[in-house]
Amino acid sequence: MSTLESRFPGKRVLITGTTSGLGRALSIEFGRRGWRVAVTGLEPAGIRATADAVRAAGGEPLELVLDVTRADHFEAAAQRVVDAWDGIDVLINNAGVSDGGRLEDGLSVDNWRLLMDVNVWSIIHGCRAFIPVLRRNGRGHILNVASAAGLLCLPEMASYNASKAAAIAISQTLKTELIVDRIDVTVSCPTAFQSNIADNERVRQCTSVAARGIMEEIRKSKVTAESVARHAIRSMEKGRLYCVPQPDARVMWALSRWLPERYRNLLTWLFDKRLWLFSPGKATLATRTN
Repeated sequence: MSTLESRFPGKRVLITGTTSGLGRALSIEFGRRGWRVAVTGLEPAGIRATADAVRAAGGEPLELVLDVTRADHFEAAAQRVVDAWDGIDVLINNAGVSDGGRLEDGLSVDNWRLLMDVNVWSIIHGCRAFIPVLRRNGRGHILNVASAAGLLCLPEMASYNASKAAAIAISQTLKTELIVDRIDVTVSCPTAFQSNIADNERVRQCTSVAARGIMEEIRKSKVTAESVARHAIRSMEKGRLYCVPQPDARVMWALSRWLPERYRNLLTWLFDKRLWLFSPGKATLATRTN
């Protein structure tokens, strides 16, 4: 297994959504490996804090304000890294938001648009802006951060499931499409881990039992963003398309692929009986935690 450093001696990476959570953990991990890291986000203070952490870890940060819903921001970011570093080697589309609710009455059209803009269009914009840069290098790697939600499709999570399934489908397509350009692709599909992805007023007001159950799983999870980041990097080094870091997701994914009807029947039964993530007690606990 070759390391990313042996494949990319220039050691240049751009990561979206680096002001907290997995994006910050990935930035610091690449910093520890001595990479030049373009840290991006919307909040200058958060970008600066991550840049300082990258520098302290041994990396060289480049601070960029980047709105992932805007193609022109990605184009400007691509020009910045070309000017500063003569290109990049790795693009990580990490930025994402979450939501939950029933399709017919729990999810507004505005919420659908937000999730698609951040979780799907950001990947499209990022790839369209940076694939030409990677192609000029003669090689590269793209990591798209999706979610096990895109593989497992839990109820009352239609917008989130759809956005993450789209991220997975884009990654699957690009894995094959870019082989002629020596650009590899990996998609990360974690389940709940320690992060602030659900820490916003829109999600806190969500009435979805499933979404609240997942919020509680995130709060009590012992899986850290740092471990998910390291697993993603190892998957990239092994040339894997799918990065599914947690055992629970791997078991459920295998069941959904090999026995799809039985998997869906089991999930339907659990939801109907309000068991597992769909327990009202779990939703009540999540409400109290808020």
